[in-house]
Amino acid sequence: MYKHTKTFLAAGLLLAFGCGDATTGEGAEIADALELENGGLTMDDEAPAFGEPEAFDDIGEYEAVEDEMDQDPEVADMRERPDAVQVNLIVEWGQIPGNPENETPRNWSGVFHVNRGAMVVRRVIKFEERTDRLLPRPDRQHVPFTSVTLPHYDGMILTIIDPEPQSDEPLIFSYASPLPRDADPSTDDATRNETDTRPDQPQTIVRVPVRDLVEGRVELLIDDAGNRMVAAAVARPLDICERGFLAGRWHKVEDGRGRFIGRVVHDDGEPAGHIRGIYGKRENGEQVFFGKFINLEGQFKGIFGGNYGEGHFRGRWLHRSGEHGVLGGVYREGIPGPETGGHFVGRWAETSCNLDL
Repeated sequence: MYKHTKTFLAAGLLLAFGCGDATTGEGAEIADALELENGGLTMDDEAPAFGEPEAFDDIGEYEAVEDEMDQDPEVADMRERPDAVQVNLIVEWGQIPGNPENETPRNWSGVFHVNRGAMVVRRVIKFEERTDRLLPRPDRQHVPFTSVTLPHYDGMILTIIDPEPQSDEPLIFSYASPLPRDADPSTDDATRNETDTRPDQPQTIVRVPVRDLVEGRVELLIDDAGNRMVAAAVARPLDICERGFLAGRWHKVEDGRGRFIGRVVHDDGEPAGHIRGIYGKRENGEQVFFGKFINLEGQFKGIFGGNYGEGHFRGRWLHRSGEHGVLGGVYREGIPGPETGGHFVGRWAETSCNLDL
């Protein structure tokens, strides 16, 4: 809750993210809160999902996956090597954060690949049973899947195990589509009818060094319909510390200020909680954001606060005892036309992780 006003909370994210126009009064309240320490946010506990779980429905949930490769003996041996490195990777593709006006489906069915080591699938994001599925793994380095998006997006969280991080050859993550015909179950499924025909897809091959993904979010591709594929990664440090990803939606209330909500997950995709906050330009011209982070039970986990501009944000994770960690990421508009809202994705970590975000 905010220290100086309950009407700020009562306005609700259904208004901010719905079809109604924001009032001048709401924008003024945000402007006042931006001038306060930590945006006027308290360090009190809240109801789970801030008492409005439906506001987070459009932000992709992370469904756990049991990947056979997680128990593979050779993968286990790779993990045990003293110099092995593990990197957790989030990949999202489609209309991000969502575009209800998009009428052109995109077929993303294809395969993820690394040139050495192994990959383990941890979570899938917004997969729908009719069009989206993980396919049998041919080996440790390939993850084939089917996926079709229209107004929304899909995604995946994977762990990459690199047994030879000191190799002269860089570790490369790749995406290739379409699937070979004999690997696509849609080509021989007798239960499917003509209305289920998947859209054609262009030949696509994208390669990116994993070190680039660890350094920040990378836009792997974008098409004329506004579909994009983005990815970011976090290397697992030797010390045990909290770290992970955050992703969500922002919405402009009026010029220079607005609200945002998002989900927070650990680096393996395990849900960690929710974030809700405000952003905007202070009277001195500084562009700031403040978001309250709570766990799944509503207990206070911290305040994410910092600066943003030119598509990037960076900040600190504050707790009752002081500075607790760092965060950083990128934001984009979601729908072509006047700027009204969009999507953000980033990474967060405790200070003890010693990660540069």
